[in-house]
Amino acid sequence: MNPRYDATQPEHKVRKKTAAKLSFVIIVVLVLLAVMNPGKEDFGEYAVNHLEETLGVELAGGITSLVAQPMVESFTIRENYILFSTFSIPDIQDGKTFIGDIKAKRKYLGLFKIIFIKL
Repeated sequence: MNPRYDATQPEHKVRKKTAAKLSFVIIVVLVLLAVMNPGKEDFGEYAVNHLEETLGVELAGGITSLVAQPMVESFTIRENYILFSTFSIPDIQDGKTFIGDIKAKRKYLGLFKIIFIKL
C-alpha cells in the first residue's frame, strides 16, 4: 500500500463545503424570490411613485392613493412566474393608445416586491 494514495484529499473536503454553502445560498435566494413575488398592489404603488418622478410634481398623497393607484391596478396585466412577475400597462404617452392601438404596452419585470425593471 502506498500511503500517498490512502490519505484523504483535503481539496475535496474544501470543495464539498464550498458547494454546500453555494447551494444553500441559491436555495435561500429562490425561496425569497417566491415569497416576495410582487402583486398588482405592489406594482400599482411603484407606478404611482414613478408617475410623480416623471412629472416632477408632487401629487396629493390621499388623492393619489384613492384614485391613481386603483386606476393603475385596473389597467395592469400581471403574468405570475412564481419567482418573478411581469406587468403590462398601456403606454399612455403614446397617442395611438387612446385611438384604438391597444398593443402599445409598457412591460416591467417585478422582483422582491420593490424592484421593477422596465423591459
